[in-house]
Amino acid sequence: MVDKVLSLLSLIRKANKMFLAKDILDNFRYGSVHYVFIASDASAKTKERYLKKCRYYGCPYCLDYDSESLSKAIGKYNVMTIGINDKGFAKLIMEKEGGKDHGKTYQD
Repeated sequence: MVDKVLSLLSLIRKANKMFLAKDILDNFRYGSVHYVFIASDASAKTKERYLKKCRYYGCPYCLDYDSESLSKAIGKYNVMTIGINDKGFAKLIMEKEGGKDHGKTYQD
C-alpha cells in the first residue's frame, strides 16, 4: 500500500515547496514554514529543537515517519526534518492524515 502523505511529499519536492534541515529553523521567523515532518528516529536533541520551534510558532508537525521513509519519498539521503512552505500543501497533508492532531491545529 502506498502512503498518500509520502506520495504527496514527492510532489511537493518537485514543486520546490519544502525546506530541509537548518533552513527550516531559519525560516520559522518569517512565517514561511507551515508544516514540519520530524523523523521518528531523529536524535532527542533534534526532536527537542524542532518541536520547541513548532510549538512556539504554532506550526503543526508529524513524528510518524522514520528517516528512511522521508528520504525515499523525496529522493534524498538521510533526511531527518522536512518543512513545507506552502499553505495549500500543508492543508492537504493535514487532510490526508485523516484528522490526526499533531501540534496545533492548522490556522489560515
